[in-house]
Amino acid sequence: MKKLLSVWVMSLWGVLLTSFHAVEPVGLPRSSPTDFPSPARLAAEHYFGPVVDINPATIVGNFGEPRRAHFHTGLDFRTNQEEGHAIFAAADGYVSRINVSGAGYGHALYITHPNGYVTVYGHLREFHPRLQQRLRQEQYARESFAVDFYPNPSELLVKKGDTIALSGNTGGSGGPHLHFEIRDTLEQVYNPMLFGYQLKDDLKPVLGSLKFYPLDTLRHHSEGYRLRPVLKNGQYEMPAGTVQLNAQRIGFSVQAYDVMNRTEAHVGIYNLAVMDGNKLIYDARFNQLSFPEKRYVLSHVDYPIFLNEGRKSFHKCFVEPGNACGIYSHLLQAGEIDLSDGKVHALHIEVTDFNGNVSQLKMKVQYAPGATAFKPIPLRYTTRLDYDHDNTFSTTGFSATFPQGCLLDNLYPLYSVAQPTDTTIYSAVHSFGLPMHHLFDWATVSLQAEKLPPSLTDKAVVMLNGTTCLGGTFEAGRVSARTRELGRFTLQLDTTAPRAAALNIVPGRSMRAYKKLLFKISDNRSGIADFDTYVDGQWVVSDYDAKSATVTYPLPTALPAGEHTFRIVVTDERKNKRDYSISFKL
Repeated sequence: MKKLLSVWVMSLWGVLLTSFHAVEPVGLPRSSPTDFPSPARLAAEHYFGPVVDINPATIVGNFGEPRRAHFHTGLDFRTNQEEGHAIFAAADGYVSRINVSGAGYGHALYITHPNGYVTVYGHLREFHPRLQQRLRQEQYARESFAVDFYPNPSELLVKKGDTIALSGNTGGSGGPHLHFEIRDTLEQVYNPMLFGYQLKDDLKPVLGSLKFYPLDTLRHHSEGYRLRPVLKNGQYEMPAGTVQLNAQRIGFSVQAYDVMNRTEAHVGIYNLAVMDGNKLIYDARFNQLSFPEKRYVLSHVDYPIFLNEGRKSFHKCFVEPGNACGIYSHLLQAGEIDLSDGKVHALHIEVTDFNGNVSQLKMKVQYAPGATAFKPIPLRYTTRLDYDHDNTFSTTGFSATFPQGCLLDNLYPLYSVAQPTDTTIYSAVHSFGLPMHHLFDWATVSLQAEKLPPSLTDKAVVMLNGTTCLGGTFEAGRVSARTRELGRFTLQLDTTAPRAAALNIVPGRSMRAYKKLLFKISDNRSGIADFDTYVDGQWVVSDYDAKSATVTYPLPTALPAGEHTFRIVVTDERKNKRDYSISFKL
């Protein structure tokens, strides 16, 4: 079967692909950031080359762009909503990692270069035949579709411009494109535009609404205040003159995105700076990030707006106390503006893209005790969680622990408890905080298992807001699970096996012309943990796409004619199994 699959992979590529050149083994990764050549030097040397066969290249996603629960760590190159475009090695090096899964980057390649940088290529459809063969070797050795492994440095050598893969839509991709990153071996990730991936762009970023926040006694007691500037003679300004605010200390966020030539996509901005008079008080610049910093997006943008208003990015021009992200190159008083002097403050905001196109907003703000911009709202809460130390909340039947570092600012959650009306719930219904309350790091919740049958403790799971399964561990009459969101917590059981069904097998009809077998797999609660597929009793590799819940088995051309049996065994997180078999004809 392995040999048949290798023949099938090679036939797909035909003459499109170039062979890997014979190159000398490259050096081992460097260990110190001071050893890495500067991005500016590499850009000047044209060290990294094109990575996709579309010219001119355009992007649909920018470095540092706010995404759900993370900053985007690369460029998303457009592939014209098509799969199958050739993907090139950016420079000489060796394939240092191959990672394949049904989510995340899907089919992904990592190439380490002699200067210590690593380029990453995600959401690929398939690899160059030599890499595809190496992937299949690993998958068969482990009997697993999902693999993450590190070939030897001398094993898979590439030259700049070699075709290494075909573009696709695998993993968590929202449409066909290439996700491209540049990292160092210390896992710092850099804006690829620093290395010369600068695209044609003579269009200015776009500014939308501003939101003002009280940062004094009304903090956490007001929903804030929104205004929309107008564009006049190429510059944004406030239509009503000086903005009167009833708070002595304020901050604000600005809705902003970038537009570029040759694409209709709204992408992330590069730089945001604020002047208060002649003082620079805030400067955020997306040059590089570490992977632990990605989740600071929860604090950098107004995250409830992002979640509830179609992913609008309101970039905060002040920094909350628990936000230690490195994108802030200059801060004065954390970007907060002190209006207690009663004077008019002239603020100057500049939003800049990587090509230097600038949009400016000039406005005046002033403290006015009689203003009504910030309308007080009652703050109903059960406990206060402080961002700068450990926190524990405990009551009958429910507890939650928050290690220091979970929170980016103080939080005021309200707790309530109710008895369930749903007979599938085996605990009280514990509401703690709101679904919009997302945490930077993991907290632990623990629920008393009031009605849980002793024989089913291994099937118990903690559910968040009725839809998200957090898993859980049973001990001493309670089930505990980790969470990075707050909301409504309940205890339920998962005793139901996953579902599996064929999508395109027609009894009695030859499937040869179909070229692949398609199956849908799903689970009602804890989620799919693993699956295995077999043809005529022999384990075979099938591809899995989590977003469509589809398993695909490509039919090898050498599989003989006649009746065959396909079997799929699907296991969920609570170890419930579905064993499904179906006959097909060739």
